[in-house]
Amino acid sequence: MDTPTARAVDGAFRTIVMPVAGALTPYVGGLMAVEMQHVPPLEQRVAPHESMVLSVQFGRGADGVERKAALGENTHLTGIRRWTGSFIPAGDCVTLFALLTPLGAAALLEGQPLSGVPRIRARVAELLDRRVTRDLESHIALAASLEDKLQALAGWLELRAATPRRTPAAAIRTARAAMRMLAEPASAVDGLADDELLSRRQLERDFARWLDTSPRHLSQVARLQRVSRLARRGESLASAAAGAGFADQSHMSRVVRQLTGLTPQRFVHSHTTPLSTAFRAATRGATVYL
Repeated sequence: MDTPTARAVDGAFRTIVMPVAGALTPYVGGLMAVEMQHVPPLEQRVAPHESMVLSVQFGRGADGVERKAALGENTHLTGIRRWTGSFIPAGDCVTLFALLTPLGAAALLEGQPLSGVPRIRARVAELLDRRVTRDLESHIALAASLEDKLQALAGWLELRAATPRRTPAAAIRTARAAMRMLAEPASAVDGLADDELLSRRQLERDFARWLDTSPRHLSQVARLQRVSRLARRGESLASAAAGAGFADQSHMSRVVRQLTGLTPQRFVHSHTTPLSTAFRAATRGATVYL
């Protein structure tokens, strides 16, 4: 487990990013923590991204453990988004984020079906035994600094990843296919189904049940985020479109507009905030917050 290294302080925000390595790599795509002071209401727009985001949030200060909710109810899951969402930050809080891969969502959440689970801030205590989230939140609350709290979350995730559990085979095969889709967004759905000895229709049903999305949507989101990563490395939009597996730049433009409501140029140069900058550092250049 690595030490938090990247940090930023900007007015009311303090952010820390921890590199993910070793045993956590297949399960977690990014780890970060944000401490936010009192801020005026400011709408944040969230782009479709390829991670299931596990978050743990407390109020700031010594009495912050149950300021947001009762112990065990401060841990939430945000699903893979179908469109650009928005929210107004609560402020005066500490929030830890773990960006779970599909395999991480299946393994760390014990293969719970995500169909029907709210996409925005679903309570993990309703997916797992509440004693699990109470233990996690107590462990984090006892950690002194923001860095220590992020280390505590990483340690909890590592322990769960290393603990054998009876995850349904269908959940694992779905996660396996989704991981391939993220690595190779241009993969044919029929080919993924064949590799798992399934029909295309069965794979689509599995995606809907276990991940609450579709192979086609996940492919589009993976391509969208690959465009973001390539463009932020300095590649032209035409080169990024080709690298993300789009037929041409026009095809890319249609998908970017469909998912975000923005042109590709505006999408890859979207407004930079301390939160969006930290997420880009945690996700190797993905656009999570616009």
